[in-house]
Amino acid sequence: MAMYFVSTKLKKKHNITDERAALYEAAETWVDALKGREFLGGAKPNLADLAVYGVLRPIRYLKSGRDMVERTRIGDWYADADA
Repeated sequence: MAMYFVSTKLKKKHNITDERAALYEAAETWVDALKGREFLGGAKPNLADLAVYGVLRPIRYLKSGRDMVERTRIGDWYADADA
């Protein structure tokens, strides 16, 4: 129950009305930041890559996580990071 109130407060703070759209937008922003590199760290992941991977890994089997990988350009990066 506490997490519900935390999430409501965070969504309001960051002006998020559609959580799935915000997730897709964040994934696309990440891919844009890669600028064609395999990882943000270049040929090897750096701490930023690890942080993003750590956030995405728990949702990989949820519908929103599967949809994000399928509907955004983050799928290749995620597959490489998961290897």
